[in-house]
Amino acid sequence: MSRHTERTDPLRFSVCRPRRDVTLLMVVGEIDLATAPRLRAELTRRSLCHTRTLVLDLSPVTFLAAAGLTVLVEAQAEATRAHRRIILITKVRSVDRAIEITGLSAGFHRVRSLDAALADSAPGYDETA
Repeated sequence: MSRHTERTDPLRFSVCRPRRDVTLLMVVGEIDLATAPRLRAELTRRSLCHTRTLVLDLSPVTFLAAAGLTVLVEAQAEATRAHRRIILITKVRSVDRAIEITGLSAGFHRVRSLDAALADSAPGYDETA
């Protein structure tokens, strides 16, 4: 008797360019110690796109561990050094809670939708305001 076991990838990515100066990276699944290196690699790859703004859609993320938060903090620091922006789309309580209880909320620009992210990254947006 043959058994077919379906294995699903715990972390998946989808990329699009909703505008010339914006790259959207959607992350689907769990970000933990095992998958955080894949997130880091994907963010490094996207930083080479040279768009002014990377929108990171975390709304499909079901779990965000400390390892994932570390990757996000590192990516934010690198974006700041490169004079680029990262905007996080967060709608899931587990993601928001992980960011808030660790005291990291002030370090990230978070919005609830792609429309809000695009409005914040519109040409002429003044980051010093």
